[in-house]
Amino acid sequence: MDRMLSTQEVANRLAVDAKTVRRYLRQGKLSGSRIGRDYRIPESAVASLLRRTSPTAAGTAVPSCVVTAVVNQKGGVGKTTSTFNTAVGLHKLGRRVLMVDLDPQASLSVSAGIPVAHLKASVYQALLDEAVDPLPIIRETLSGVDILPATIDLAAAEVELVNVTLRELVLRDLLAKLRPRYDHIVIDCPPSLGLLTINALAAADQVLIPLECEYLATRGLTLLMQTLDKVRSRLNRDLRIAGILPTMFDGRTTHAKEILGELRTAFPGQVFEEPIKLSVRVKEAPAAGLSIFDYDPNHDVARAYARLAQEVDRG
Repeated sequence: MDRMLSTQEVANRLAVDAKTVRRYLRQGKLSGSRIGRDYRIPESAVASLLRRTSPTAAGTAVPSCVVTAVVNQKGGVGKTTSTFNTAVGLHKLGRRVLMVDLDPQASLSVSAGIPVAHLKASVYQALLDEAVDPLPIIRETLSGVDILPATIDLAAAEVELVNVTLRELVLRDLLAKLRPRYDHIVIDCPPSLGLLTINALAAADQVLIPLECEYLATRGLTLLMQTLDKVRSRLNRDLRIAGILPTMFDGRTTHAKEILGELRTAFPGQVFEEPIKLSVRVKEAPAAGLSIFDYDPNHDVARAYARLAQEVDRG
């Protein structure tokens, strides 16, 4: 007879938290019956899930978690929007996704519907105290992805981390605790090349660079590339560029088309094929705490981010 397991027993077997098990049940990855406030899950269903996610006889490795830092030292280029919608796009591909809000403005947390004013703990506490367990801080968003939220307290981290040993690697050590639980971790970085952004680059496998199709936005790209080279040489040799993402693209203007063409000439093979169009709907979605997928799923920008998520997922 098939033994029935509680949600927590299944979580222990899968090395995930109970919240993730409940999400698997909702997504149909696990089958089970609701009993009061808990579930009863057949042991055979857990074994089946483990077989699907374990190495095959041919020796195919389990895909490891990919950490993507969304970086540009210039503000207003679509970093937060791209972080949120890329993460939700990955989630819609069936991936386990965590967003990390590393910007003291907490725009990603607010966009995802997190009541930051009422948070008792955030990524700030997890960064500054290695004894803090980050799991209770993580919140699930209405879009289905998890988030390690930020508050204004994070503004103090740049100063407080200065005296920490190996201060550039604090985030990498924090994410090492979370990598086994996720397929993708997407980091929204602040609009600077300070210590928080350096931490993100040191912890990341790849970098996604949103860039507004406007002359002034392109001026800092060379400086960013130089910073990436320094991080690769000193902190993270495996860091790669996932691509440059043209954002706020207005195809009606000659200027935007010229900037896009110049980008593709200057950085061949590094610019994503489909730019993110300028759209009022994209600006409206965060006010509802939703991604563009949930706010207007048939919009051109939703389709563009879906294709971007596929490219990011392929690495």
